[in-house]
Amino acid sequence: MRKEGKIDRRILRTRRSLRQAFYALILEKGYDGVTVGEVTDRADLGRTTFYLHYRDKEDLLMESVRDLVNGLIAQLAQVPPEQWEQPDSSQSAQDIPLTAITYAFQHVAQNAVLYRIILRGEGTFSAAQRVRNIIIKSITEFMEGVTARQSLVFNPELPLDVFLNGLAGAWIGLVSWWLEQERSYTPEQMAVMYDKMFMRSTRELLSVPASRV
Repeated sequence: MRKEGKIDRRILRTRRSLRQAFYALILEKGYDGVTVGEVTDRADLGRTTFYLHYRDKEDLLMESVRDLVNGLIAQLAQVPPEQWEQPDSSQSAQDIPLTAITYAFQHVAQNAVLYRIILRGEGTFSAAQRVRNIIIKSITEFMEGVTARQSLVFNPELPLDVFLNGLAGAWIGLVSWWLEQERSYTPEQMAVMYDKMFMRSTRELLSVPASRV
């Protein structure tokens, strides 16, 4: 249960211990199989300590999801407009400037355990849906930014909600596979491959010349 104001280091350490124990147990037993007692035993803390911070295990999960989503939003919000453009796939991955897609994959790599839990369907439906909504919001803002900067008029061949959900679903599906493969490719490599697989066809679906997006 989050309190307002500055949180001291001891509280942060306690919450971090509870989260780490909770995540490990979910990966071992599944969300439904985990009890608060098991979380506190794994974290070597008392049950009273748990309830000083959280109402129940769902409260713990949803706070984790809120922090994850807020972190992704903050990271994407700092991306300059030009870094929303597609990478030059003729360059090697290590030479390609960071793009918004790269930042998204980096965020996944930095929070791999929680993403794995959310994307495999543990906990409530709202957890995965919130991540999907952030991706859709970011794509929408990108399109609006491109339109404003380059005086483009999108003429999509598909209904926009179908397009946005399809693109977000493709990213989520690819991320899920990437995590299950223990991130066998770097975030930069994944961004380039995502562009090749999905963004080129996206420009065609939006009826925008490839050189303009």
